[in-house]
Amino acid sequence: MPNWCDCTYKCVGEPKEVKSLYRVLKYIEKRKTSIVKNGFGKWWLGNLVTKLGGDWEKYRCRGEITGYNMEDNVLTIYQSTAWCEQEGVREIIEERFPSIKVYYREEEPGCGVYYTNDSSGEYFPEIYYLDSYDDCEYFRTIEEAADCVSEIVGKTIPPTENDIVQALDDYVEQYDDEDVWYSFHVFEVVE
Repeated sequence: MPNWCDCTYKCVGEPKEVKSLYRVLKYIEKRKTSIVKNGFGKWWLGNLVTKLGGDWEKYRCRGEITGYNMEDNVLTIYQSTAWCEQEGVREIIEERFPSIKVYYREEEPGCGVYYTNDSSGEYFPEIYYLDSYDDCEYFRTIEEAADCVSEIVGKTIPPTENDIVQALDDYVEQYDDEDVWYSFHVFEVVE
């Protein structure tokens, strides 16, 4: 059984191609059955790969689409995938629609996978992530993250990753309650 990863795509390109990809998702949504028989249903990533003319057995596509929307010519596709971003899906989108660049962010806490390929921060500007037993929050700057953690722990925390992690560890240790936990992460930019 895999660890499930939350993966988000931001598909950006010529309006005509972005709208064509959007129409493919609408087609899948309107179907009553899956394009290819599978254990996920019609939103399985292999259905998208197949509809785009790819061979689902050649591309990594283990997971499913959990939602999508179009805003200002940016198509956002939300996915739940096995362990990490399924790059085969991104590859087939970029092959089929040459003007489209797919930016992604992936989060899989079990193995500590926190990556994005958005080096400019235009589509995923929040590179700091605080997960906890009751909520999660994203931050654009380390200062914003330190301010939030300062409120949690009740004292001013310097804006460094090490200080934030140490403050949260110390705070949790006070409770001696396995149900109270905090986890701080920085998204690493990858190619």
